[in-house]
Amino acid sequence: MKRFPYRWLILCIILPPICYLMTIELLEGYFQEMETTRLNTIIVQDHKALYEGDYTVTEEVTRNTREYLGRSIKHRLGISSNILVKTRDNQILYPVQLRIGSDSSVVESAGRDLNYLEVAAENYRILNQGLIVSVTTRIRHNSWLSNSILLFYLIAAILILYIMIRKRIVEAERTEKQNIEVIKELSGHLDQAEIRLGQVKDRENDYLKNIGSLKKERKGLSTDIDELLEEIEQLETGLEGQRRLREETEYEMLRLSDELDRLKGKLNKPGKKIRKAGKVQKRFKVLYKNLIFTDRAVDGFASLSDEAQLKAEEVIHRLNEDESMVPIKRKVFNKGGKGRVLEVDFFYSGRLYFQKDSGSMNKVVAIGTKNSQDQDLAYIANMK
Repeated sequence: MKRFPYRWLILCIILPPICYLMTIELLEGYFQEMETTRLNTIIVQDHKALYEGDYTVTEEVTRNTREYLGRSIKHRLGISSNILVKTRDNQILYPVQLRIGSDSSVVESAGRDLNYLEVAAENYRILNQGLIVSVTTRIRHNSWLSNSILLFYLIAAILILYIMIRKRIVEAERTEKQNIEVIKELSGHLDQAEIRLGQVKDRENDYLKNIGSLKKERKGLSTDIDELLEEIEQLETGLEGQRRLREETEYEMLRLSDELDRLKGKLNKPGKKIRKAGKVQKRFKVLYKNLIFTDRAVDGFASLSDEAQLKAEEVIHRLNEDESMVPIKRKVFNKGGKGRVLEVDFFYSGRLYFQKDSGSMNKVVAIGTKNSQDQDLAYIANMK
């Protein structure tokens, strides 16, 4: 998996507590509205007894409210309700106001001492005005309900994070399989190109042998010169065609090799290329005491395929031992015509550029292929 879903990780850490608090607040509002509606329907039930003065409205409200709270299981789940019932003239009916006497005994409501007619009249007045029911609901933290809500959001966050990570892993595995298939296909094409290149080289050698033998025959013959010249010309034309075909095949092999290296690089761990260049730099310092390597040359060497690296290092070894053993292809100059750089070929279309440094040392400026030739020449042109 190349990229870890850090955004989803952050969201899964931040959102559960936020959603928990919002859910608690919404549930408190819902239960508060529900209990207010429920209490308004049950708080006064026996109107006949109240109008006859059997007991006061306060007693009716207290009894019904306590029965309702006793039957409710919400407080076991962690829901606490503060209920306030009062008349329109702000007389509190519930909770009952208690007075503590000198003997610390609870004094019963004053309505008990009234006669039935007075109680009935007071009840009628209160009911006629109407009752005001106020409910404040709170969900206690660390209760069954609150912990269940928090646990739900935590499980949901973990599940979402698992799904996102699993999705990235599946995508990475699928991409890796596709790259492996492409590598196999390109390897097959590269093998076929190498076979074709071998065939082309064999035909090229045949043309060279035939041309050489015909030239020898021309020296020893005094007749049929024109026919021999025509045959030599045909062979030379065929040889030129084979050389062009060989160059095209070599370029195709180089392209396939670069594509393979690129795909293999995708499968490698990040930083592997940097570590590889560092190892190459250390090894060159130990093995090639007469050469100086620029960072571009080391990076270019590290980017080559294994086979191309072997061919390049063969040239580097010769250059380190004896510069005259290295066949020079051409001279390259930077801006202003100063700082002459020499170009050497290796492998199919490999390029190595070096120049004379101070004393007997040579500096390897750049190593690359035909694909990177334009960038290498631009780098050389801008060298100081």
